[in-house]
Amino acid sequence: MAIKVDVSRLPNSLKEIIISAFEHKSILQKQSNIHKNTIILDHENDVLRIKQILEDTLASNQVNDYMVAENSQQENEIAILKKGDIEQLDIFICAHCGMLFDSELQRIIHQRIHYFF
Repeated sequence: MAIKVDVSRLPNSLKEIIISAFEHKSILQKQSNIHKNTIILDHENDVLRIKQILEDTLASNQVNDYMVAENSQQENEIAILKKGDIEQLDIFICAHCGMLFDSELQRIIHQRIHYFF
Protein backbone atom coordinates (compact mmCIF):
# COMPACT_ATOMS: atom_id res chain seq x y z
CA MET A 1 0.00 0.00 0.00
CA ALA A 2 1.18 3.54 -0.68
CA ILE A 3 0.18 7.02 0.38
CA LYS A 4 0.38 9.93 -2.04
CA VAL A 5 1.08 13.48 -0.88
CA ASP A 6 0.03 16.12 -3.41
CA VAL A 7 2.41 19.08 -3.22
CA SER A 8 1.42 20.60 -6.56
CA ARG A 9 0.13 23.82 -5.01
CA LEU A 10 3.21 24.48 -2.88
CA PRO A 11 6.18 26.75 -3.57
CA ASN A 12 9.49 24.93 -4.04
CA SER A 13 10.80 26.06 -0.66
CA LEU A 14 7.84 24.45 1.12
CA LYS A 15 8.18 21.27 -0.95
CA GLU A 16 11.76 20.98 0.30
CA ILE A 17 10.60 21.37 3.91
CA ILE A 18 8.07 18.55 3.45
CA ILE A 19 10.62 16.24 1.80
CA SER A 20 13.15 16.98 4.53
CA ALA A 21 10.61 16.13 7.23
CA PHE A 22 9.93 12.73 5.67
CA GLU A 23 13.64 12.04 5.26
CA HIS A 24 14.29 13.06 8.87
CA LYS A 25 11.64 10.63 10.13
CA SER A 26 12.99 7.87 7.81
CA ILE A 27 9.65 7.61 6.04
CA LEU A 28 11.03 8.47 2.63
CA GLN A 29 12.72 5.25 1.64
CA LYS A 30 14.71 4.40 -1.44
CA GLN A 31 11.64 2.69 -2.88
CA SER A 32 9.56 5.86 -2.49
CA ASN A 33 9.18 8.16 -5.43
CA ILE A 34 9.30 11.93 -5.55
CA HIS A 35 7.65 13.24 -8.65
CA LYS A 36 7.38 16.91 -9.49
CA ASN A 37 4.02 17.34 -7.77
CA THR A 38 3.50 14.12 -5.81
CA ILE A 39 5.40 12.31 -3.10
CA ILE A 40 4.57 8.61 -3.10
CA LEU A 41 5.31 6.90 0.20
CA ASP A 42 5.58 3.20 -0.61
CA HIS A 43 4.91 0.71 2.18
CA GLU A 44 2.95 3.29 4.20
CA ASN A 45 -0.67 2.72 5.12
CA ASP A 46 -1.33 5.02 8.09
CA VAL A 47 -2.87 8.12 6.53
CA LEU A 48 -3.55 9.74 9.90
CA ARG A 49 0.11 9.38 10.92
CA ILE A 50 1.35 10.97 7.69
CA LYS A 51 -1.25 13.73 8.01
CA GLN A 52 -0.09 14.44 11.58
CA ILE A 53 3.55 14.58 10.47
CA LEU A 54 2.63 17.09 7.78
CA GLU A 55 0.61 19.23 10.21
CA ASP A 56 3.47 19.16 12.75
CA THR A 57 5.97 20.08 10.03
CA LEU A 58 3.91 23.06 8.92
CA ALA A 59 3.46 24.21 12.52
CA SER A 60 7.12 23.80 13.47
CA ASN A 61 8.16 25.83 10.43
CA GLN A 62 5.55 28.49 11.25
CA VAL A 63 3.64 27.92 8.02
CA ASN A 64 0.14 29.03 9.02
CA ASP A 65 -1.44 29.75 5.64
CA TYR A 66 -1.50 26.12 4.43
CA MET A 67 -3.48 23.15 5.67
CA VAL A 68 -3.39 19.39 5.28
CA ALA A 69 -6.46 17.59 3.96
CA GLU A 70 -7.36 14.10 2.80
CA ASN A 71 -8.61 13.78 -0.76
CA SER A 72 -12.21 12.57 -0.58
CA GLN A 73 -12.13 11.26 -4.14
CA GLN A 74 -8.79 9.39 -4.05
CA GLU A 75 -8.13 6.92 -1.27
CA ASN A 76 -4.78 7.31 0.51
CA GLU A 77 -4.07 10.73 -0.97
CA ILE A 78 -3.27 13.80 1.09
CA ALA A 79 -3.13 17.34 -0.25
CA ILE A 80 -1.53 20.45 1.18
CA LEU A 81 -3.58 23.48 0.21
CA LYS A 82 -3.40 27.20 0.80
CA LYS A 83 -6.23 28.20 3.12
CA GLY A 84 -7.49 31.23 1.16
CA ASP A 85 -7.59 29.48 -2.20
CA ILE A 86 -9.49 26.37 -1.23
CA GLU A 87 -13.05 27.58 -1.84
CA GLN A 88 -12.03 28.85 -5.29
CA LEU A 89 -11.30 25.23 -6.20
CA ASP A 90 -14.83 24.26 -5.05
CA ILE A 91 -13.34 22.47 -2.06
CA PHE A 92 -14.96 23.12 1.29
CA ILE A 93 -13.17 21.95 4.42
CA CYS A 94 -14.53 21.33 7.89
CA ALA A 95 -12.73 23.63 10.31
CA HIS A 96 -12.96 21.01 13.04
CA CYS A 97 -11.69 17.81 11.39
CA GLY A 98 -10.40 18.79 7.93
CA MET A 99 -12.89 16.64 6.00
CA LEU A 100 -13.52 17.81 2.41
CA PHE A 101 -16.91 18.58 0.88
CA ASP A 102 -18.21 19.43 -2.58
CA SER A 103 -20.42 22.30 -1.42
CA GLU A 104 -20.71 24.79 1.40
CA LEU A 105 -24.11 23.35 2.35
CA GLN A 106 -22.59 19.88 2.89
CA ARG A 107 -19.87 21.40 5.06
CA ILE A 108 -22.33 23.38 7.18
CA ILE A 109 -24.50 20.31 7.81
CA HIS A 110 -21.42 18.28 8.74
CA GLN A 111 -20.04 20.96 11.07
CA ARG A 112 -23.28 20.99 13.02
CA ILE A 113 -22.58 17.38 13.99
CA HIS A 114 -19.42 18.48 15.82
CA TYR A 115 -21.50 20.59 18.19
CA PHE A 116 -23.46 17.53 19.32
CA PHE A 117 -20.36 15.51 20.26
